[in-house]
Amino acid sequence: MKAFRSTFGIAIMLWICSLTTTASADVFNPRCPVSEFHGTAGGGTSGSFAGSAIMAVRGMCPTPLPPPSEASLTSSCINETKITTASTVWPSTCNPDGMQRSLIKLASSLWVVFKYVGTSSGQTAALNDTVASLQAFGSPVMVPLLGQADHWFTVTQVTATVLAPGSFSISQVKGFDGGPVGGLDSSFNSYMSGLQAFSGNTWKNVFFQVVVAINPSCDFVPGGCGAPPVSDPFFGKYVLIFDPPASGALPRVDAIFEKSPGIVPAGHKAMNAPLAQMRLWDALGSAGIAKDPQIWNAISGGVAGPASLVHSVQVDGSPWDYYLVPILSNANTAIAFAELSADDGSFAHIQVLTKPVLFSPVSKTRAAQLAGESLGHGESLTDSKLTWDPRSGSRLASSPSSPYYEFGILGENGTHTVTRVTLLDGTVVRSR
Repeated sequence: MKAFRSTFGIAIMLWICSLTTTASADVFNPRCPVSEFHGTAGGGTSGSFAGSAIMAVRGMCPTPLPPPSEASLTSSCINETKITTASTVWPSTCNPDGMQRSLIKLASSLWVVFKYVGTSSGQTAALNDTVASLQAFGSPVMVPLLGQADHWFTVTQVTATVLAPGSFSISQVKGFDGGPVGGLDSSFNSYMSGLQAFSGNTWKNVFFQVVVAINPSCDFVPGGCGAPPVSDPFFGKYVLIFDPPASGALPRVDAIFEKSPGIVPAGHKAMNAPLAQMRLWDALGSAGIAKDPQIWNAISGGVAGPASLVHSVQVDGSPWDYYLVPILSNANTAIAFAELSADDGSFAHIQVLTKPVLFSPVSKTRAAQLAGESLGHGESLTDSKLTWDPRSGSRLASSPSSPYYEFGILGENGTHTVTRVTLLDGTVVRSR
């Protein structure tokens, strides 16, 4: 326990030093504070969509109508989708057009749905409009997460530094996941509990993606079920839903979604797991997290736990290596998980848990033992790595806060498969 407290003391001292270099920034919030809400229906349904919509409505302080219930919103969305679309493969037959019409009907106001081409210019336009919605209208923004039609997120805050009139540098994006805690979407990414905050760069490159997983009957079938629904008007598009005022046109915004400041020079060989643990608070301070009372008040009583290097990938397949650092209330209980970029230790993402969870990470040696128990006659384990891959189609894809060891398996006849073992609890899943 003495060493545990010592690490915390060093980290706080380093964090205090970092405050002098943190630039001031504007924070764009919704009209009213948004409390966390999760739909009850999970993967392959519109539960996450409804949960995200209810949070967005809460942020607009609706009067005289209260936020609709999940059941009424889902039922209305199904009916409205049928009116606007001849047929759809969206989860629960509830697509963005149907949700937009339902929000106007049940929550009043002027909700709009925007879709953008799935190119870099389309993403830039969608990101700019996300900022404009909160900055000009005070409206939360609903977006599909990780390209999933059954996984929606409500953006409730962006932190921006003004570069010029209408031009901003975005350092942080915050909000809540709309799906049921512990549930999985149709690609087996877990719905995340608690408040989520991302660096601008991590939000842009990892989580904010074009919609590609639409049909739950295909997403749940190994190998899919034929061609994707390319004729769907939202397939391959970036999608936003928000609430503009009747008299306000969407202002032009130019936003750069930045990477957080690093704590060591990029590519510096000194960046390692012990350094990630020791300088977590320094990285959070440099990113401005300490100035966010919603996050800071929840984590400032904790200490940084042992960090783990994760060899991850982004949705487009490009590498994304990061250090996962738990924030602990005691040696065995986590209250949050943070990710720092492996190249320079910059802040990437933090998940502030709604409820503390047991923290007893599985070592690589123990993971190999557990993976070995799944071997059949003539099979052997080959390479392994600690990873998170949102494209894997494994029910362990989970979230970057819950990575897994992935082991190759070589069969007696030369076949290759994989088995995965979670870092946090040792769950083993072998691919078919």
